[in-house]
Amino acid sequence: MSPRIRPLQKSDAPGLAALVTGYRRAMGAGGSEMLETEAHRLISSADADLNILLLGADAGTGLLGFALAFDLPEIISGRNAGQLDDLFVAPEARGTGLARALIGRLTEIGMVRGWTHLRWLVPQDNIAARRLYETLAEPAPWDSFRITLA
Repeated sequence: MSPRIRPLQKSDAPGLAALVTGYRRAMGAGGSEMLETEAHRLISSADADLNILLLGADAGTGLLGFALAFDLPEIISGRNAGQLDDLFVAPEARGTGLARALIGRLTEIGMVRGWTHLRWLVPQDNIAARRLYETLAEPAPWDSFRITLA
């Protein structure tokens, strides 16, 4: 069955909470669990704000992945760009095309919205993700820096 990529709904909160908990652990956030109330709030934010895209990947057995992206002003072109902020696929579903399908759906949305491009960051040590992304996109010609505020 090919994956169904769709906007998340409030009924997806338990599945999203479980996925985000796994994502947080994979990103080194320790045991920080996402509560269902947090998942509801995130889904509601995406519902209320047309600039926030929260997509889920469902292969018929429940929610197995998500992507969180933003529709942002892009000052150089004077148009908008897409910023993929977070993408996660459950370990048991990796290699099945869900990440590719999520990115593919975002590019379709971006074409409709007139984005100049879709961009995202990937941790330097995530070799599997980098291999996939190199089949989908070209590396951007800049480095990323951050100032931690929290």
